[in-house]
Amino acid sequence: MKKTLLYIIDSLERGGAEVMLVSTLKDVYVHYNIILVTLRPQSDFINNNLVYDQKFCLDFTSKKDIFHCAGKLKEIIKNTNADIVHSSLFWSVIIARLSCSKKIPHIFSLATIMSSGVYKHKWYSGYTKLLDRLTYRKNQCVISPTKEVLEDFDKTIGLKGKSRVLPNFVNAEFFENEIVYPSAVKHLKLAAVGNLKNVKNYQLLIDAFKSLKGFNVSIDIYGEGPDRTLLEKQIKEFDLAINLKGSNEKIYDVLPLYNGFVMCSFIEGFGISAAEAMAIGLPLLLSDIAPLREVSQNNALFFDPYNPGSFTKLILDIINGKTNLKLFSENGKEIAKKNYMKDRYISNLLDLYDEMLLEKKSFKAAQTL
Repeated sequence: MKKTLLYIIDSLERGGAEVMLVSTLKDVYVHYNIILVTLRPQSDFINNNLVYDQKFCLDFTSKKDIFHCAGKLKEIIKNTNADIVHSSLFWSVIIARLSCSKKIPHIFSLATIMSSGVYKHKWYSGYTKLLDRLTYRKNQCVISPTKEVLEDFDKTIGLKGKSRVLPNFVNAEFFENEIVYPSAVKHLKLAAVGNLKNVKNYQLLIDAFKSLKGFNVSIDIYGEGPDRTLLEKQIKEFDLAINLKGSNEKIYDVLPLYNGFVMCSFIEGFGISAAEAMAIGLPLLLSDIAPLREVSQNNALFFDPYNPGSFTKLILDIINGKTNLKLFSENGKEIAKKNYMKDRYISNLLDLYDEMLLEKKSFKAAQTL
Protein backbone atom coordinates (compact mmCIF):
# COMPACT_ATOMS: atom_id res chain seq x y z
CA MET A 1 0.00 0.00 0.00
CA LYS A 2 1.35 3.40 -0.99
CA LYS A 3 2.35 5.90 1.68
CA THR A 4 1.02 9.47 1.52
CA LEU A 5 3.31 12.37 0.69
CA LEU A 6 2.23 15.98 1.27
CA TYR A 7 3.91 18.66 -0.85
CA ILE A 8 3.52 22.30 0.15
CA ILE A 9 4.73 25.26 -1.93
CA ASP A 10 3.86 28.97 -2.00
CA SER A 11 1.98 28.85 -5.31
CA LEU A 12 2.12 27.29 -8.77
CA GLU A 13 3.21 30.45 -10.54
CA ARG A 14 5.97 29.58 -12.98
CA GLY A 15 9.45 29.65 -11.46
CA GLY A 16 12.36 27.30 -10.88
CA ALA A 17 11.01 25.67 -7.70
CA GLU A 18 7.51 25.36 -9.15
CA VAL A 19 8.71 23.77 -12.41
CA MET A 20 10.79 21.29 -10.42
CA LEU A 21 7.80 20.31 -8.28
CA VAL A 22 5.38 19.89 -11.20
CA SER A 23 7.97 17.89 -13.17
CA THR A 24 8.53 15.61 -10.18
CA LEU A 25 4.89 14.79 -9.42
CA LYS A 26 4.31 12.14 -12.13
CA ASP A 27 7.38 10.14 -11.15
CA VAL A 28 6.74 10.30 -7.41
CA TYR A 29 3.03 9.49 -7.86
CA VAL A 30 3.98 5.95 -8.88
CA HIS A 31 5.26 5.40 -5.34
CA TYR A 32 3.14 7.74 -3.18
CA ASN A 33 -0.34 9.14 -2.81
CA ILE A 34 0.14 12.88 -3.25
CA ILE A 35 -1.49 15.72 -1.33
CA LEU A 36 -0.67 19.06 -2.98
CA VAL A 37 -0.97 22.19 -0.83
CA THR A 38 -0.34 25.79 -1.93
CA LEU A 39 -0.33 28.97 0.10
CA ARG A 40 -1.89 30.99 -2.71
CA PRO A 41 -4.25 29.95 -5.54
CA GLN A 42 -2.27 31.34 -8.49
CA SER A 43 -1.21 28.75 -11.07
CA ASP A 44 0.52 28.91 -14.45
CA PHE A 45 0.27 25.17 -15.08
CA ILE A 46 -2.61 23.52 -16.88
CA ASN A 47 -4.31 20.72 -14.98
CA ASN A 48 -3.01 17.87 -17.15
CA ASN A 49 0.52 18.75 -16.00
CA LEU A 50 -0.46 18.29 -12.37
CA VAL A 51 -0.74 14.87 -10.74
CA TYR A 52 -2.16 14.55 -7.24
CA ASP A 53 -4.86 12.84 -5.20
CA GLN A 54 -6.07 15.90 -3.31
CA LYS A 55 -5.29 19.61 -3.58
CA PHE A 56 -5.73 22.37 -1.00
CA CYS A 57 -5.07 26.10 -0.82
CA LEU A 58 -4.37 27.79 2.54
CA ASP A 59 -5.24 31.32 1.27
CA PHE A 60 -2.10 32.88 2.71
CA THR A 61 -2.05 36.65 2.06
CA SER A 62 0.53 38.06 4.49
CA LYS A 63 2.87 37.20 7.37
CA LYS A 64 -0.07 37.72 9.73
CA ASP A 65 -1.63 34.52 8.35
CA ILE A 66 1.25 32.23 9.37
CA PHE A 67 -0.30 30.67 12.47
CA HIS A 68 -3.80 30.48 10.98
CA CYS A 69 -2.42 28.67 7.91
CA ALA A 70 -0.29 26.42 10.11
CA GLY A 71 -3.46 25.36 11.94
CA LYS A 72 -5.20 24.59 8.64
CA LEU A 73 -2.22 22.60 7.40
CA LYS A 74 -2.09 20.63 10.65
CA GLU A 75 -5.68 19.57 10.07
CA ILE A 76 -4.94 18.59 6.47
CA ILE A 77 -1.97 16.48 7.60
CA LYS A 78 -4.19 14.77 10.17
CA ASN A 79 -7.21 14.24 7.90
CA THR A 80 -5.20 12.89 4.95
CA ASN A 81 -2.99 10.69 7.13
CA ALA A 82 0.13 12.18 5.56
CA ASP A 83 3.20 10.05 6.28
CA ILE A 84 5.80 12.59 5.18
CA VAL A 85 5.86 16.32 4.34
CA HIS A 86 8.05 18.07 1.77
CA SER A 87 8.02 21.88 1.66
CA SER A 88 9.56 24.34 -0.79
CA LEU A 89 10.09 28.14 -0.57
CA PHE A 90 10.42 30.15 2.60
CA TRP A 91 6.87 30.75 3.87
CA SER A 92 5.74 27.23 3.00
CA VAL A 93 8.73 25.86 4.91
CA ILE A 94 7.92 27.95 7.99
CA ILE A 95 4.24 26.97 7.97
CA ALA A 96 5.10 23.28 7.46
CA ARG A 97 7.55 23.38 10.39
CA LEU A 98 4.84 24.85 12.64
CA SER A 99 2.38 22.15 11.51
CA CYS A 100 4.47 18.98 11.70
CA SER A 101 4.83 17.09 14.95
CA LYS A 102 8.00 15.13 15.68
CA LYS A 103 6.18 12.04 14.42
CA ILE A 104 5.91 13.43 10.87
CA PRO A 105 9.14 13.43 8.82
CA HIS A 106 9.63 16.88 7.29
CA ILE A 107 11.96 17.62 4.38
CA PHE A 108 12.39 21.20 3.23
CA SER A 109 14.07 22.41 0.05
CA LEU A 110 16.27 25.48 -0.23
CA ALA A 111 16.01 27.36 -3.51
CA THR A 112 18.45 30.24 -3.22
CA ILE A 113 21.31 31.83 -1.28
CA MET A 114 19.36 32.78 1.85
CA SER A 115 21.79 35.37 3.24
CA SER A 116 21.68 37.53 0.11
CA GLY A 117 18.13 36.66 -0.92
CA VAL A 118 15.42 35.99 1.68
CA TYR A 119 17.30 37.54 4.63
CA LYS A 120 18.37 40.71 2.80
CA HIS A 121 16.97 43.79 1.06
CA LYS A 122 13.67 43.73 2.96
CA TRP A 123 12.61 45.66 6.01
CA TYR A 124 11.64 42.46 7.79
CA SER A 125 14.90 40.63 6.94
CA GLY A 126 15.88 40.20 10.61
CA TYR A 127 12.44 38.76 11.30
CA THR A 128 12.75 36.10 8.57
CA LYS A 129 16.16 34.98 9.81
CA LEU A 130 14.91 34.73 13.40
CA LEU A 131 11.83 32.82 12.29
CA ASP A 132 14.01 30.39 10.36
CA ARG A 133 16.23 29.77 13.38
CA LEU A 134 13.36 29.33 15.83
CA THR A 135 11.37 26.85 13.72
CA TYR A 136 14.25 24.73 12.39
CA ARG A 137 14.61 21.44 14.29
CA LYS A 138 17.12 18.59 14.33
CA ASN A 139 14.54 16.07 13.08
CA GLN A 140 14.00 18.05 9.85
CA CYS A 141 16.00 17.33 6.70
CA VAL A 142 17.21 20.05 4.35
CA ILE A 143 17.72 19.54 0.60
CA SER A 144 19.94 22.00 -1.25
CA PRO A 145 20.47 22.26 -5.04
CA THR A 146 24.15 23.23 -4.64
CA LYS A 147 26.90 23.00 -2.05
CA GLU A 148 27.12 26.80 -2.04
CA VAL A 149 23.47 27.19 -0.98
CA LEU A 150 23.84 24.61 1.80
CA GLU A 151 27.06 26.17 3.11
CA ASP A 152 25.39 29.58 3.17
CA PHE A 153 22.48 28.16 5.17
CA ASP A 154 24.92 26.54 7.58
CA LYS A 155 26.77 29.84 8.09
CA THR A 156 23.64 31.92 8.64
CA ILE A 157 21.32 29.49 10.48
CA GLY A 158 23.48 26.47 11.34
CA LEU A 159 22.77 22.91 10.26
CA LYS A 160 21.09 20.89 13.01
CA GLY A 161 20.17 17.62 11.37
CA LYS A 162 20.21 15.65 8.15
CA SER A 163 21.10 17.46 4.91
CA ARG A 164 21.53 16.54 1.25
CA VAL A 165 22.90 18.29 -1.82
CA LEU A 166 20.57 17.17 -4.58
CA PRO A 167 21.16 19.05 -7.85
CA ASN A 168 18.08 19.98 -9.82
CA PHE A 169 17.33 17.98 -12.95
CA VAL A 170 16.78 18.89 -16.59
CA ASN A 171 13.68 17.50 -18.30
CA ALA A 172 14.15 15.01 -21.12
CA GLU A 173 12.91 17.41 -23.82
CA PHE A 174 16.10 19.47 -23.51
CA PHE A 175 18.36 16.45 -24.03
CA GLU A 176 16.21 15.36 -26.98
CA ASN A 177 16.73 18.74 -28.67
CA GLU A 178 20.52 18.88 -28.36
CA ILE A 179 22.33 20.60 -31.22
CA VAL A 180 25.52 20.04 -33.15
CA TYR A 181 27.33 23.34 -32.70
CA PRO A 182 28.48 25.03 -35.93
CA SER A 183 32.17 25.56 -36.63
CA ALA A 184 31.60 29.24 -37.38
CA VAL A 185 28.99 31.77 -36.22
CA LYS A 186 28.28 34.79 -38.45
CA HIS A 187 25.65 36.42 -36.24
CA LEU A 188 25.80 35.76 -32.50
CA LYS A 189 22.22 34.99 -31.49
CA LEU A 190 21.90 34.83 -27.71
CA ALA A 191 19.00 33.78 -25.49
CA ALA A 192 18.15 34.41 -21.85
CA VAL A 193 15.37 32.80 -19.80
CA GLY A 194 13.97 34.14 -16.53
CA ASN A 195 11.40 36.39 -14.94
CA LEU A 196 11.74 40.09 -15.71
CA LYS A 197 12.66 41.27 -12.23
CA ASN A 198 15.54 43.07 -10.58
CA VAL A 199 17.40 40.02 -9.26
CA LYS A 200 17.76 38.71 -12.83
CA ASN A 201 19.77 41.85 -13.64
CA TYR A 202 18.60 42.45 -17.22
CA GLN A 203 19.60 46.07 -16.80
CA LEU A 204 23.18 44.86 -17.36
CA LEU A 205 22.19 43.71 -20.86
CA ILE A 206 20.61 47.09 -21.60
CA ASP A 207 23.78 48.91 -20.60
CA ALA A 208 26.10 46.44 -22.38
CA PHE A 209 24.16 46.48 -25.66
CA LYS A 210 24.48 50.25 -25.85
CA SER A 211 28.16 49.58 -26.50
CA LEU A 212 27.49 46.74 -28.95
CA LYS A 213 25.61 48.67 -31.63
CA GLY A 214 26.90 47.81 -35.07
CA PHE A 215 28.14 44.37 -34.06
CA ASN A 216 26.52 41.12 -35.20
CA VAL A 217 24.99 40.21 -31.86
CA SER A 218 21.43 40.12 -30.52
CA ILE A 219 19.62 38.63 -27.56
CA ASP A 220 16.08 37.37 -27.03
CA ILE A 221 14.81 37.28 -23.44
CA TYR A 222 12.06 34.78 -22.53
CA GLY A 223 9.99 35.53 -19.45
CA GLU A 224 7.55 38.00 -17.92
CA GLY A 225 7.64 40.17 -14.83
CA PRO A 226 7.35 43.60 -13.23
CA ASP A 227 10.39 45.06 -15.05
CA ARG A 228 8.94 44.63 -18.55
CA THR A 229 7.77 48.23 -18.99
CA LEU A 230 11.09 49.70 -17.83
CA LEU A 231 13.10 47.36 -20.07
CA GLU A 232 10.86 47.95 -23.09
CA LYS A 233 11.21 51.70 -22.73
CA GLN A 234 15.02 51.56 -22.74
CA ILE A 235 15.21 49.04 -25.58
CA LYS A 236 13.08 51.33 -27.74
CA GLU A 237 14.81 54.54 -26.65
CA PHE A 238 18.32 53.28 -27.44
CA ASP A 239 17.28 51.05 -30.38
CA LEU A 240 18.95 47.98 -28.91
CA ALA A 241 19.22 44.47 -30.42
CA ILE A 242 17.25 43.04 -27.50
CA ASN A 243 13.84 41.39 -27.87
CA LEU A 244 11.44 40.57 -25.04
CA LYS A 245 9.75 37.37 -26.21
CA GLY A 246 7.40 36.75 -23.29
CA SER A 247 6.84 33.38 -21.65
CA ASN A 248 7.28 30.13 -23.54
CA GLU A 249 6.24 26.81 -22.00
CA LYS A 250 8.21 24.89 -24.64
CA ILE A 251 11.49 26.75 -24.37
CA TYR A 252 13.30 23.54 -25.39
CA ASP A 253 11.85 24.02 -28.90
CA VAL A 254 13.30 27.51 -29.37
CA LEU A 255 16.69 27.30 -27.64
CA PRO A 256 18.22 25.25 -30.49
CA LEU A 257 17.75 28.33 -32.71
CA TYR A 258 20.44 30.19 -30.75
CA ASN A 259 24.19 29.88 -30.38
CA GLY A 260 24.69 31.14 -26.84
CA PHE A 261 22.87 31.43 -23.51
CA VAL A 262 23.13 34.29 -21.02
CA MET A 263 22.31 34.40 -17.31
CA CYS A 264 23.23 37.69 -15.64
CA SER A 265 21.53 37.24 -12.24
CA PHE A 266 22.83 38.79 -9.04
CA ILE A 267 21.64 35.75 -7.06
CA GLU A 268 20.88 32.14 -8.04
CA GLY A 269 20.47 29.03 -5.96
CA PHE A 270 20.99 26.73 -8.92
CA GLY A 271 20.10 28.33 -12.26
CA ILE A 272 18.02 25.60 -13.88
CA SER A 273 17.76 27.41 -17.22
CA ALA A 274 21.56 27.41 -17.49
CA ALA A 275 21.61 23.62 -16.98
CA GLU A 276 18.83 23.26 -19.58
CA ALA A 277 20.82 25.33 -22.07
CA MET A 278 23.88 23.13 -21.42
CA ALA A 279 21.83 20.00 -22.15
CA ILE A 280 20.84 21.45 -25.53
CA GLY A 281 24.45 22.38 -26.26
CA LEU A 282 24.47 26.16 -25.94
CA PRO A 283 27.69 27.76 -24.65
CA LEU A 284 27.03 29.66 -21.43
CA LEU A 285 27.78 33.29 -20.60
CA LEU A 286 27.16 33.53 -16.86
CA SER A 287 27.35 35.88 -13.90
CA ASP A 288 30.47 35.13 -11.92
CA ILE A 289 28.67 33.85 -8.82
CA ALA A 290 29.52 30.65 -6.96
CA PRO A 291 26.32 28.61 -7.65
CA LEU A 292 26.63 29.15 -11.40
CA ARG A 293 30.29 28.12 -11.34
CA GLU A 294 29.22 24.98 -9.48
CA VAL A 295 26.34 24.11 -11.81
CA SER A 296 28.36 24.72 -14.99
CA GLN A 297 31.47 23.11 -13.46
CA ASN A 298 33.32 26.20 -14.72
CA ASN A 299 32.48 25.28 -18.31
CA ALA A 300 31.30 28.80 -19.14
CA LEU A 301 32.40 32.33 -19.91
CA PHE A 302 31.99 34.40 -16.75
CA PHE A 303 31.45 38.12 -16.34
CA ASP A 304 31.00 40.54 -13.45
CA PRO A 305 27.21 41.04 -12.97
CA TYR A 306 27.88 44.56 -11.68
CA ASN A 307 30.01 45.60 -14.68
CA PRO A 308 28.40 45.81 -18.15
CA GLY A 309 31.87 46.30 -19.65
CA SER A 310 32.86 42.83 -18.44
CA PHE A 311 30.00 41.32 -20.48
CA THR A 312 30.80 43.50 -23.49
CA LYS A 313 34.41 42.26 -23.50
CA LEU A 314 33.26 38.62 -23.59
CA ILE A 315 31.04 39.37 -26.58
CA LEU A 316 33.81 41.15 -28.47
CA ASP A 317 36.22 38.28 -27.77
CA ILE A 318 33.67 35.86 -29.25
CA ILE A 319 33.06 38.05 -32.32
CA ASN A 320 36.81 38.39 -32.85
CA GLY A 321 37.27 34.61 -32.78
CA LYS A 322 39.17 34.43 -29.51
CA THR A 323 36.78 31.90 -27.94
CA ASN A 324 36.06 28.29 -28.96
CA LEU A 325 32.29 28.12 -28.43
CA LYS A 326 32.05 24.65 -29.98
CA LEU A 327 34.25 23.22 -27.22
CA PHE A 328 32.03 24.81 -24.53
CA SER A 329 29.01 23.27 -26.29
CA GLU A 330 30.40 19.73 -26.37
CA ASN A 331 31.68 19.81 -22.79
CA GLY A 332 28.38 21.28 -21.57
CA LYS A 333 26.30 18.46 -23.05
CA GLU A 334 28.48 15.88 -21.32
CA ILE A 335 28.27 17.69 -17.96
CA ALA A 336 24.48 17.88 -18.21
CA LYS A 337 24.12 14.19 -19.07
CA LYS A 338 26.37 13.16 -16.22
CA ASN A 339 24.81 15.34 -13.52
CA TYR A 340 21.31 16.55 -14.40
CA MET A 341 19.31 13.60 -15.70
CA LYS A 342 15.88 13.27 -14.13
CA ASP A 343 16.16 9.55 -13.32
CA ARG A 344 19.13 10.21 -11.05
CA TYR A 345 17.30 12.97 -9.19
CA ILE A 346 14.12 10.94 -8.66
CA SER A 347 16.06 7.91 -7.46
CA ASN A 348 17.99 9.98 -4.90
CA LEU A 349 14.83 11.75 -3.76
CA LEU A 350 12.91 8.51 -3.25
CA ASP A 351 15.85 7.04 -1.35
CA LEU A 352 15.75 10.04 0.99
CA TYR A 353 11.99 9.64 1.53
CA ASP A 354 12.53 5.96 2.38
CA GLU A 355 15.31 6.90 4.80
CA MET A 356 13.12 9.45 6.58
CA LEU A 357 10.21 7.02 6.84
CA LEU A 358 12.50 4.33 8.25
CA GLU A 359 13.66 6.77 10.93
CA LYS A 360 10.01 7.55 11.67
CA LYS A 361 9.34 3.84 12.16
CA SER A 362 12.35 3.52 14.45
CA PHE A 363 11.19 6.58 16.42
CA LYS A 364 7.76 5.02 16.96
CA ALA A 365 9.29 1.71 17.98
CA ALA A 366 11.51 3.44 20.54
CA GLN A 367 8.48 5.21 22.04
CA THR A 368 6.70 1.90 22.66
CA LEU A 369 9.61 0.43 24.64
